[in-house]
Amino acid sequence: MRPLPVHPARVYRSSGIHDPVLRRGYEECRRATRARGEIEYAVSLLLPPPLRIATWALYGAGVTVDCLADTAQPSDTKDAGRAERLEAWISAFDADLRDGRSTDPVRKALIHTMLTWNLPPGFMHTQFEQLRLDAHGRRFATWEEWRRYNGLVTTPFLLRAASLMMRVAGLSAEPESIASGVPEAAVAWQTAADAILLTDALVDLSEDLADGHVPLPQEALDEAGVRRADLLDRRSTPAFEELVRRLADRARCWLDRTPVPPVLHPAVGIALGAYTDLYRLRLRAAADAPAALLLRRPAVPGGARLRVLLPARTRVALAWTLFPLPVRPCPPPEPAGPPAGPARAEATEARPLTTERRPVVPPAPHPSGARPPRLPAGAVPRHVAIVMDGNGRWATARGLPRPEGHRAGADALVDVVHGALEIGLKYLTVYAFSTENWKRPADELQALMQEVPRQLRRITDDAKPLDVRVRWAGLRSRLPADVIETLVDAEQGTRDRTGLTLTVCLNYGGRAEITAAAAHLAQEAVAGRIDPASVSEHAFARHLHVPELPDVDLLLRTGGDQRTSNFLPWQATYAELLFLDTPWPEVDRRDLWDAIEQYARRTRRYGSVPRIPAQARPAHGA
Repeated sequence: MRPLPVHPARVYRSSGIHDPVLRRGYEECRRATRARGEIEYAVSLLLPPPLRIATWALYGAGVTVDCLADTAQPSDTKDAGRAERLEAWISAFDADLRDGRSTDPVRKALIHTMLTWNLPPGFMHTQFEQLRLDAHGRRFATWEEWRRYNGLVTTPFLLRAASLMMRVAGLSAEPESIASGVPEAAVAWQTAADAILLTDALVDLSEDLADGHVPLPQEALDEAGVRRADLLDRRSTPAFEELVRRLADRARCWLDRTPVPPVLHPAVGIALGAYTDLYRLRLRAAADAPAALLLRRPAVPGGARLRVLLPARTRVALAWTLFPLPVRPCPPPEPAGPPAGPARAEATEARPLTTERRPVVPPAPHPSGARPPRLPAGAVPRHVAIVMDGNGRWATARGLPRPEGHRAGADALVDVVHGALEIGLKYLTVYAFSTENWKRPADELQALMQEVPRQLRRITDDAKPLDVRVRWAGLRSRLPADVIETLVDAEQGTRDRTGLTLTVCLNYGGRAEITAAAAHLAQEAVAGRIDPASVSEHAFARHLHVPELPDVDLLLRTGGDQRTSNFLPWQATYAELLFLDTPWPEVDRRDLWDAIEQYARRTRRYGSVPRIPAQARPAHGA
């Protein structure tokens, strides 16, 4: 069946696209979407023109790069040639994005969409990471591994497309938090994404097998008694056919558990409803002829597609007529984590505590018996911030996988927290994961996302909890639901503790924090809740991720590099800087104490006359 008719020239004109190179780029993306994503293309025609071409750019660019990496050349050696072409395209994209322009039509269209809709610069790297793994082949041992891969690599890309639908409905929130502002919303969206990805794994099975890949977890094959070798040889068995039917039922149940959020604009809700209905038809086509999946992609019957799309098209047209909403191509930046102030308190109060409150205990002594230095009153900084750098290089130098460095770094953080309590530090902020770190390999991302909850549990959920209050600074978008839940639970479970405030900067970027604060302040001004002439530094700071976080006194970076890397630019304006060559896994509380002693000997001016530096005395037993 042919897709619903579309007039590209009219769509581009109405979207203000007049540059011939840019129009050609969008047209290439449109054709790629139409050729590869029959459902995605059909549903895109239900959207208004600016949003329609944005979905073409996001989906079509991914298809274009995927084809580039998959098309073998005579000079290719195994996967080497594909991987090199992919890396060259990604490098060119990064360079073009920094310049804000490109001579390549597809990259030009993609960059235009990202700038128009204010998409984070690094979000496409989640899609690139999937393509990297596709170029080299990927295998999943368990369902848990499959879901975590999707949560880190594939799902964020799907959620970004959903985010555009939120914005066209005049909503500024991301799909991870639109339903209720708590992690359950992220779970619902990720479940829907898992259903789509599992469907695609079945539908695209023949193409993956042609490349020597089996996209299903080995656990699923073992449970069904299906041999991997039989699949690669395209041999259908009763066990395989039963496996397909079971997986189709699983994906259908996932779809049924995630209804379209009622807060969406009716037209957007109709489009999303049609999208899920078409995926149900695709699942039925796969389950009706499971053996054929080994040989070709199943097609959704044309008549069934029309029965979904034609009513949807009529209802969408009526919805836009009755409830017109302007498409806002330059929305404010995405909100940062839970809202600040009272709204944040309401969001966290809504979640039940998962930890039992226990009396806090003193920090454990260092194994060496070392004690913190005794410093004069006022010599200990109030707030120390640490860039925990060097984990991967530490592991590589020892012949270990990079994830092992992050595991060792988690142990270092726990010891430093004990040392911060011992010396009487009130605020400790650590850079656990930046918004730029999503460019790292998937296995490293997985290790990082596993270690953060483990770190927090050792500090907050232990049978002997420390007097540490946990805060989180960063963005919700792209974080796995279980990580968000751990962070929110840690904040709730420790909110009454008064010893040390440990702020974990996870999925954090300093410029993103400042941009989001500016956007929130602008919204307040537009709504008439604040006079623009009365805006001050304090008013601005109330819109930061953690408004009550004081200015940084000492910023410490380990690992040998001497830069701040977009870490707390607002709060660390007057911070004393200290750089250590020691990689983070080799750091313990004694390094923190040494850094504080160096701080105590420095002269801080703040543009005024210097104060007399405090003289530190050596600790007994150190």
